[in-house]
Amino acid sequence: MKAKSKIQNSEYANIKSRRDQSYQRGVKPIIGIDIGSSNIKIVQMKKGNRVARYGMETIPVGMINQGRIETPAQLTEVIKKTMSKYKISGGECALCLSAHELVVRELKLPEMSESQIMDNIKHEITSFLPLSHEEYCIDYKVLEYVKTQENTPGTLRIMVAAVPNNLVAPYIDTLKKANLKVSYVDVIPNIAGKLAKWLTMNSSGSGNSDICIIDIGAHTTNIVIVKDGNYFIHKTIINGSEYITSIIEDKMNLDFIEAEEYKINNNFFNDSISNSASPHVINFIDYLIMDIERILEFYRSRNNQKGVDQIYLMGGGSLLKGLPQYMAEHTGIRTTLLSEALPLMNNYDSGAHPSVFYNAIGVTMREEC
Repeated sequence: MKAKSKIQNSEYANIKSRRDQSYQRGVKPIIGIDIGSSNIKIVQMKKGNRVARYGMETIPVGMINQGRIETPAQLTEVIKKTMSKYKISGGECALCLSAHELVVRELKLPEMSESQIMDNIKHEITSFLPLSHEEYCIDYKVLEYVKTQENTPGTLRIMVAAVPNNLVAPYIDTLKKANLKVSYVDVIPNIAGKLAKWLTMNSSGSGNSDICIIDIGAHTTNIVIVKDGNYFIHKTIINGSEYITSIIEDKMNLDFIEAEEYKINNNFFNDSISNSASPHVINFIDYLIMDIERILEFYRSRNNQKGVDQIYLMGGGSLLKGLPQYMAEHTGIRTTLLSEALPLMNNYDSGAHPSVFYNAIGVTMREEC
């Protein structure tokens, strides 16, 4: 019960519109944390949504299992080590949460008072939850108010996020033991919306209202389409860049580290390069693009046949050489790394490319961005 109360007070998910009023310009920047299955990424921000310091460390196998913390004491030490090693300081943080048990859904409700919205959400989302809604911390953001006719109630389009209390509480407790207070937790669809809005407002040549952000992580690929700075649709594919590594391991008889290095240093889309892994890597990417194209077509059908203007790639898997060009050729949509369009890190080394830090960066962005 204590953990649940704490989550509610910390404004879980940062996606409820009534809470936006508390995010005023000039608020002191906080630390952004993205804990994945393979790495932890931490950024210390400064004014203007710029990165002051950042660090990434490998998480030992088994420490995080499908988004759940298995060894909290050891994870606490990894967090402390990362903060110390990269000279990251501060006491408050925002956490990017990604787990298989996290439920994000869009609901449409008739116009009603704010006090009625949550009761209706709990009723509507029950069919999506394997457990009672009382076992979840639920929060929401009003995406759009649609008025169709005069003198008739409108419709609220709402993003809802629900996470098991016993999943998120260990994160808050672990970060507390690492001397960090969680101010709020956010989810990838909302983070993508904030990144897209900041991109549209602040980057030259990126004033598109229909944007697809693809986050290719180690074990999952998240596809988010953002319309006019707001979430429209989200899909998670249970496969990521480590699947490519496993292909290289198997087909080229390399160990994991050797396969990772080979993946980073070679362009599998270059016809002049031939190896036993290339056809299988390209086949995986082709299937991934097929999934992406289905989502793009769904969006087009729901958006008066107007499709996405731009695809932005982020995450470690986006660094596969030649991938943006290959994806652009197959989708017919301009595709670039998000880091090229939204450069928020001035200096970085080859082991810490900006593409892997955007969830940690985006979680710190205030809603008015």
